[in-house]
Amino acid sequence: MNIQLANVISDISGVTGQTILKAILDGQRDPRELAAYRDCRVEASEEEIVQALEGNWQEDQLFVLRQEQAGYEFCQKQITECDQQLEKYLARLEDQTQGATLPEETRKGRRKKKKGNPQFNLRQELFRMTGTDLTQIDGIDVMSAMTVVSEVGWDMSKWKTENHFVSWLKLSPDNSRCRSNERGYASKSLLNLCMFSSTQVSNVCMSANSCRHRVMWARLLGV
Repeated sequence: MNIQLANVISDISGVTGQTILKAILDGQRDPRELAAYRDCRVEASEEEIVQALEGNWQEDQLFVLRQEQAGYEFCQKQITECDQQLEKYLARLEDQTQGATLPEETRKGRRKKKKGNPQFNLRQELFRMTGTDLTQIDGIDVMSAMTVVSEVGWDMSKWKTENHFVSWLKLSPDNSRCRSNERGYASKSLLNLCMFSSTQVSNVCMSANSCRHRVMWARLLGV
């Protein structure tokens, strides 16, 4: 169709992108009418969006677009259901706060809701489950904290000291390795891989994976 909407709107799953796509699928073809749906937060001007929406409307491509949009909406519905079920699971766990309240988040970058995060207050639930706000640790957001809890639980007594925990994570130097000789080298733990992955792809979210991971968390929590 030679439509270049993704070139002027970085996230077509946002408010503007979705409104325009749904209008196209409903039969609207006028670029100016479509560009009028632009949200004020979009950096591209209305004229730039108009230019990006000028092209040929081919029936086969519109069919593909309709299929893709239906698939996207289905995934969003599944994720919402996963979030609702996970929220119910977490609510069953014992309250460990002992009357304490969740500290207010004052850091700018942390106050902004990240796309792909669960659609309920996961930070509050983590605080209630563990009795501490793990997100106060630099570099740990709610998703990373949830990964830690789902992998090891919140009972740290199984490790004598923090050094034992770091060793279990395979973050401490391995004395059995050297440049010329490798022996007895254990593979990194799942949590170690998860933590490194979260720093590498913190801004990337695949809807299907998000859904799968949330179900996995519930299973690992044993609820």
